[in-house]
Amino acid sequence: MTDISPLRGTLYLWNDRWMLLGRLPANRAHRHVSASLLLGLDGTFELDVEETRRQTRAAVVAPDVAQALNPGQTTMLVAQLDPDSDAWRRLAGSLAGRASMELALAEEQARALAQSDDCHTLSAKLARFLAATDGPPLPLDPRIAAICHYLREALPERLDAAALAERAGISTSRLTHLFREQTGVTLRRFLLYLKITRAMARWQPGMTLSTLAAEAGFYDQPHLVRTARDMFDALPSAYIGTGEFHICRCSEAG
Repeated sequence: MTDISPLRGTLYLWNDRWMLLGRLPANRAHRHVSASLLLGLDGTFELDVEETRRQTRAAVVAPDVAQALNPGQTTMLVAQLDPDSDAWRRLAGSLAGRASMELALAEEQARALAQSDDCHTLSAKLARFLAATDGPPLPLDPRIAAICHYLREALPERLDAAALAERAGISTSRLTHLFREQTGVTLRRFLLYLKITRAMARWQPGMTLSTLAAEAGFYDQPHLVRTARDMFDALPSAYIGTGEFHICRCSEAG
């Protein structure tokens, strides 16, 4: 990752999602399980999606799609939208199966988002922006919605596809196929994503990666490191442990 100015911005952490607002470092190709909403609040940025590079002001990238970001000196808002979330399902309807899509970002919308200073304000302003840009929602099979909810609540150490299929009342092969079809990711990657999100939310200065891995449900420290590199091109400590980002733990803030 490239070095930029010491004061970078704010990392907003919820138990089930996170957002970054500020001057962000560039990253190499990686694949989020969540959809990526990328907004340049005071200019354009360089986005590489599946090795196709372009300059844009606002874009959304579908779940599990290879992407790389080079913001330059642009102030960014990066929001991760879970593949089963209402926000992503609405945008997915407009994407119509494409890997990414440009969005319209008006100057007044950009200024409003840039002036957010707490969890509630940022969430409300982003919800208004999405409400003005979304299309017809892409429906989510209720069986898949129930499985996503269960995995998020239980966060099992290991994935038991047969047991999940029994909960859904369908065969294991049908569940694995339907889950990928509906969310764009595999069951295994979805569970890993939930664990790495928990790791982001639980990281505290001074915590070792081994302790963090255990608390977040990973097999060991290397498992956590591999997952973080694959999904974010960075460890949680790159954003939380350097002191360069203000941390807003939104689940605690209410």
